[in-house]
Amino acid sequence: MKNKKIVLSLAIAGILLGGCATQTSGKKATTTSSEKTTKVEKQIKNEVSKMLNELEEVQASISKKDAGELTSTAKTMHKHWLDFENTVRSEYPLEYTNVEKFETPIYYGSQYDAPDYASLSENASNLKDALESLENAKKTKEKTSEVLDTAVKNYVSYVQEQATELVSATKVFTDAVRAGDIEKAKENYVKSRVYYERIEPVAESFGDLDPEIDARINDVDSEADWTGYHVIERALWEKKTTDGMTEYANKLDEDVAKLQELTKKLEWKPKDMVAGAMELLNEAATTKITGEEEAYSHTDLMDLAANVEGSKVVYQAIIPALNENDPKLADQLDSQFNTMEDLLATYQSGDSYVPYTQLSEDQIRKLSTSLSNLSELMSQTGKIF
Repeated sequence: MKNKKIVLSLAIAGILLGGCATQTSGKKATTTSSEKTTKVEKQIKNEVSKMLNELEEVQASISKKDAGELTSTAKTMHKHWLDFENTVRSEYPLEYTNVEKFETPIYYGSQYDAPDYASLSENASNLKDALESLENAKKTKEKTSEVLDTAVKNYVSYVQEQATELVSATKVFTDAVRAGDIEKAKENYVKSRVYYERIEPVAESFGDLDPEIDARINDVDSEADWTGYHVIERALWEKKTTDGMTEYANKLDEDVAKLQELTKKLEWKPKDMVAGAMELLNEAATTKITGEEEAYSHTDLMDLAANVEGSKVVYQAIIPALNENDPKLADQLDSQFNTMEDLLATYQSGDSYVPYTQLSEDQIRKLSTSLSNLSELMSQTGKIF
């Protein structure tokens, strides 16, 4: 989801503005609602076909590992997607979400100094499947509530998928800690944190589990009670050692495994998702933006990006309800997510982000304002349920 200028053909513009009229035997023939729908669907399928051709060029540049060509082809495909994605969102909300899930990381990933070609290749393959599914999709006749139920199930699946990845990534991190490999531990600390930050609202719903995993030192009454990621973070970056960290690494493995098990029983409703996403964005805008989250590693921007990504998945899950009840709000959210993603992209460095300590006060203020605006818009979605 990006800046939304719907640039469809003049024929489709005419359809959306009220239909076309033709002269037959001196009388005006009005286009029926069914005919309008059919024409819009055909136009979408034509655009998808063109995008599949563009994707082939992206895949070719990935295969050649040609960074310059990749940036160009991904930008072309991304711009095309922006031209007609709003219409897809309105007509095929579930298929839209699947396309977004893979197109967005391809675009932003293509801009890295050292692109992750393996990840890009996987996303490109998945995007092809998503586009082909959209190309063959039939307009749903289900009620919005039924479509929304499906979307919520998809969100729960996303959470479970992220929790599984969290367990695996954390194990790589903690293995490095136990082995005393400081540099490997630092690298994988950041990688494992991404999965947690994407689903933090879910972790927070399980009582004391979030503090066990993610508490900062100022969150606990006594340092003796402090566990989780940030204890090890301090050891790695401030104390420059892994001595004494094995017990914390072991407990972290246990806690994220417990989180994974709990997500298997997750039963959330749309309101729960929205509340969690809103709270997460608000926290990011007011406290995480101060740099207190990653006080030793200063990898806060990676956390913020993951928070935004996880909240965006929530937004995508409730699109069917927004389409029916408040399409203007859907457009505003779409635009604001785009603004936030573009702003974060300016701070990319390699496959990560610049240290938080390199940001100026003005840059921090802009990030905070953008996050606050996003949180405020997410809060307005509560009225549709």
